[in-house]
Amino acid sequence: MNIDMRVNELPAKTYRWLKLNGEDISEKDISFSKFSMEAVKVPEGVSLSENVDASEAESVFAPSHEANLKADEGLVGPNGDTAPNHAGQIVRTGMGSGVDALLESAGVKASVVKAVEGTKTLEPVMFHDHLEKGKSTISRQVIIVPDDAELTVIMDYDSDADAEGIEAVSTKFYVGSNAILHLVKVQMLGKKVRHFDDLGGVVMDNGKFDLVEMEMGASKAYVGAYVGLLGKEAVSDNNTGFLGTDDQFYDFNYVAEQRGKKTESMATFRGILDGNATKNWRGSLDFCESSAGSVGDEQEDTLLLSPGVINRSMPLILCKEENVDGRHGATIGQLSDDMLFYMETRGIDKESAKKIMVRARLDSVARMIPDEDLRNKVAVYLDGIL
Repeated sequence: MNIDMRVNELPAKTYRWLKLNGEDISEKDISFSKFSMEAVKVPEGVSLSENVDASEAESVFAPSHEANLKADEGLVGPNGDTAPNHAGQIVRTGMGSGVDALLESAGVKASVVKAVEGTKTLEPVMFHDHLEKGKSTISRQVIIVPDDAELTVIMDYDSDADAEGIEAVSTKFYVGSNAILHLVKVQMLGKKVRHFDDLGGVVMDNGKFDLVEMEMGASKAYVGAYVGLLGKEAVSDNNTGFLGTDDQFYDFNYVAEQRGKKTESMATFRGILDGNATKNWRGSLDFCESSAGSVGDEQEDTLLLSPGVINRSMPLILCKEENVDGRHGATIGQLSDDMLFYMETRGIDKESAKKIMVRARLDSVARMIPDEDLRNKVAVYLDGIL
């Protein structure tokens, strides 16, 4: 099959010459050989249903989808509104409807993870996928955390060193009232793999969605997250770390759609670019009508270690409500001469100093991973790169 799709679109288009309205993907003659990830651990009290039709798996989103459609009746979108491009999605995702179309054309069924209402599950659900040479994988997961429940889901992907295929992952989540979802995604693929990671979901009254994500491998990685804070006092906290070296290309899209009153959205992207790596980052806060009292904050902190890197950033705030607080910031720079001089006076050369800074930034995200074995695996992977 061939893949031609537009992904990671901004909610509202900006100037074309910035090259950040979205990204086009074109892949020819792709054959997927695997259609699910391995469930390494499913703790007691959590159900896992495999090979579920998409319509059945995503039926949990139908009530909130209908409520959103009703709330948006008669409203005029921003200039360059791209929402019509996602009209077919029952729950919006960061990469967009093109991934849903790809899943349907490939006939991919869903793995549905569901916690028990009112139950806090201490042990994480763990998924893993290893991409072999000459293979490509596509999978979809739906995670349901009912009212008053708490669940942790950990997903990691790696590959043979010489693998050249595609690792495509679609994850959708539902967080009920007073519920909490901790989601961890760690990508450690080989440097020839192309990676798609599409994420989207909704959070209801007093619910919380906590995301920890690390992107360190692949030749090209397209990563999108769309969080719908629909309920009153719903919360989203996103911590993403990335490392781009050689000729790697990363394309990020993060959107927080804040509909409920007094919602909170925090997003921190922290990473390093070296060699001839390229990174696009889009961060959007969308304060909808009825979101009075809501707060949104998005921060990007990127360290550039080579004159050959390309870094593009596009923070965006959309607002249809007066009493809200939206903030964004970007810290983009190089290792300071003062820092290098300080390290050299203590016998640390420039290359060693760079490695220390890289590890410090990525370790600040890695230590949020609630699994010691996976943290050690990340450390070993970084040792191989650095």
